[in-house]
Amino acid sequence: EDGACKPDDKIDAEHGHWNPEPGVRISDTHPYGILTFRQALEKSSNISFAKISDKLDKRRFYKYLRDFGIGNFTGIDLPGEVKGVLHTPNQWQANSKRYMAFGYELTATPIQMATAYGTIANMGLMMKPYIVAKREGPNGTETTLPQEIRRVVSEQTCRTLISIMEGVVDSGTATLAQIKGVRIAGKTGTAQQLVDGHWSKEHYTSSFTGFFPAEKPEYLISVILRSPHNGYYGGTVSGPIFREIAMNILEMTGK
Repeated sequence: EDGACKPDDKIDAEHGHWNPEPGVRISDTHPYGILTFRQALEKSSNISFAKISDKLDKRRFYKYLRDFGIGNFTGIDLPGEVKGVLHTPNQWQANSKRYMAFGYELTATPIQMATAYGTIANMGLMMKPYIVAKREGPNGTETTLPQEIRRVVSEQTCRTLISIMEGVVDSGTATLAQIKGVRIAGKTGTAQQLVDGHWSKEHYTSSFTGFFPAEKPEYLISVILRSPHNGYYGGTVSGPIFREIAMNILEMTGK
């Protein structure tokens, strides 16, 4: 959106480990070398996105997080919604922006994540999420109408990003979410959990959020697993569940 990076721009992923300064280490699950932006997203390179974050002013970076709904209520019609954690730039440490670029130092709810992905699927327009579409009562029928919240990014940016997110499913970290004949766009997530003040090597939150058909999205599914067994990478454990749900939807709708 800001022109800081193009899909084919090259980034050095440092063969799996990067020390931007003494005492700070950012790692990838695989030792990648030179990656394009497209490949970095398809392969979930933490190092690449940490480096990309250096190209954005911290207030601009914070604005995008806020505009996509992180750290704020969605206003969904359910009780007890929390807004998650998003510190303001004046509270950040020296490497906060780098960590936030691949999902650490902030928290988001599943509905926030679904709403953010839905914004991309909706060509940059964020819509207010809701559960109940229609209520029948003694005073007649009450219908919930779609409500536009804001434009977050341009339609062109979304088209570019959706193309790359299709690559995540076609040849990246979410190949297990593939459905023959259906174009799916999405992104995996694998995050260590904070246990007793330390990042756990045993407990992970694993996710895959995707939407389809990518050329004209109708359905969005977000699968988030806490401490999964038999693997913990988002594409490995959440991708197949996404696929099963999507297959059921396609069967029910006859598409």
